[in-house]
Amino acid sequence: MVFVLATVAVLVICSVQHLGAAPQDTQEVIRNRHSARISVLIATGMPGGTYYQIGLGMASLWTTKLRETGIRVSAAISEGSRENIQAIRIADADIILSEDIFCSMAYGGTGVYKGQPLTELRGITTLWPETVNLLIRSDRLKTGSLQDLEGLTLVSGLPDSGNRFTTEMLLGTVKSLKQNVRIRSMSNMAGAEALRNGTVQALDLTGGTPVPLVATLFHEWRASLAFLEITDLQMEAVRAEGWKNVFRSVIPAGSYFGQDKAVNSVGQNNVLATTASLDPEIVYALTKTLYENLDYLTKVHPASRSIVLEKALDGLSIPLHLGAIRYYREKKIRIPDSLIP
Repeated sequence: MVFVLATVAVLVICSVQHLGAAPQDTQEVIRNRHSARISVLIATGMPGGTYYQIGLGMASLWTTKLRETGIRVSAAISEGSRENIQAIRIADADIILSEDIFCSMAYGGTGVYKGQPLTELRGITTLWPETVNLLIRSDRLKTGSLQDLEGLTLVSGLPDSGNRFTTEMLLGTVKSLKQNVRIRSMSNMAGAEALRNGTVQALDLTGGTPVPLVATLFHEWRASLAFLEITDLQMEAVRAEGWKNVFRSVIPAGSYFGQDKAVNSVGQNNVLATTASLDPEIVYALTKTLYENLDYLTKVHPASRSIVLEKALDGLSIPLHLGAIRYYREKKIRIPDSLIP
């Protein structure tokens, strides 16, 4: 597994002229501790996905707001959650976006990370819920459920994406599907093109609603697309396998152009994570800046509306970073003992 170090220049997606400087005390502490510019790299996801869009927005926000401290945050493209975990393990990234299920497995050395615990992994905050968007060409739609995938070719993301892992979990809930669905690993953009030209018949894009590339597909091609739904039995089958992080998630009607009814799917929380080695003053500044400028992030992507200070620790399954703990204590947020390292 190789982390894609194609660092993306920080983009100002919305106007940030209204953002002020960091608090004076934070500026002084960081300046005194670091004599030079501080470069921080956040690993996001693939273009067309929510990770990529919001990750760029976070980098832009932090760099603009914390300019006086010397902190500069850049964003990097990656395959997604699994690659981001690997990137932070080998110090190719300082901060990552990842689905909570991968953080939980990595920290405990279970599941796909069995015997390889990443005990230095630390949480900063829970973010928004990721929802599975299972698209199928409408001429292949029969029941509207996972069974319609039998005998078809499905694109489910690159090998080290959380998307691919979640897809395989879901296919495992229907006995015949694992053997009779051909899964192809492709980037988001390549997968969308393959769906358009008929090379594949289905596409799984997981992300915060609305997933940017799904929105593009519906605008261009809505009459030829349909959603597949995940039943309660299938969701419970996944949970029975030990993936307690998964929950019922609904794609509301109107989330995409021409989508006239809600879609029952599944989702899991996202986490902003780092390692214990990142300076607490830096993590404190990043956490504070994030929560004091949520209005900016909601302009970057609607999924950011789910980021709420009072729910910052909901569902978090790894210990908090000391810098984040400091901020939450200042804000009188109760921190469970299980999250104290």
